Amino acid sequence: MASLVLASSSQYRKMLLANIGIQVDTHAPDIDETPFANESPTALSLRLAEQKAHKVAAELKKVNSDTIIIGSDQVALVQTDAGPQLLGKPGTVENAVNQLLACQGKQVSFYTALCLHQPSANKTITQVDETRVFFRHNSKAAIRAYVNKEQPLDCAGSFKSEGLGVLLFDKIESRDPNSLIGLPIMLLNELLGAHFDVDLLAMAAQ
Repeated sequence: MASLVLASSSQYRKMLLANIGIQVDTHAPDIDETPFANESPTALSLRLAEQKAHKVAAELKKVNSDTIIIGSDQVALVQTDAGPQLLGKPGTVENAVNQLLACQGKQVSFYTALCLHQPSANKTITQVDETRVFFRHNSKAAIRAYVNKEQPLDCAGSFKSEGLGVLLFDKIESRDPNSLIGLPIMLLNELLGAHFDVDLLAMAAQ
């Protein structure tokens, strides 16, 4: 039976796996997440997801032959009057309010990359899942009240779609609602089955 390691410190990604009955070890990789010049959001998310998985593989003292390391990264992009703008984790209330104000009435694309790395076989599979979020118009007072209430300061885009954040939207277009939270579970299941002969459903049902 394969063992899974999550290359992330994100409580949200670990929660998504726990919600389907998958308990994993987590290791937080320390990498430089600065975008390259003219790097597309898709390329950035894929590069960072792969770097996370490989960094954890290098740091683990012992890796079983069947260990698969899961790396994931999310990049959000909104088109503003000044051009395309990447949305990272806001860190502060003011940054979160400003991010959400910039998204009002606009479509924001979230690129959630997934990297599966099996060190023993030197095998790496990467893919990205895109989610499009259409923001409704909200008053600045309502946005500030939302940020103060839910404190989405560690979330790219400054919201939690699994909570009150969903009320900020008109529509979401996505293959998998889990992607917006941080980990595309359907894609994970697909890639594990196709490339590593691992069935998440069978693993969770044990």
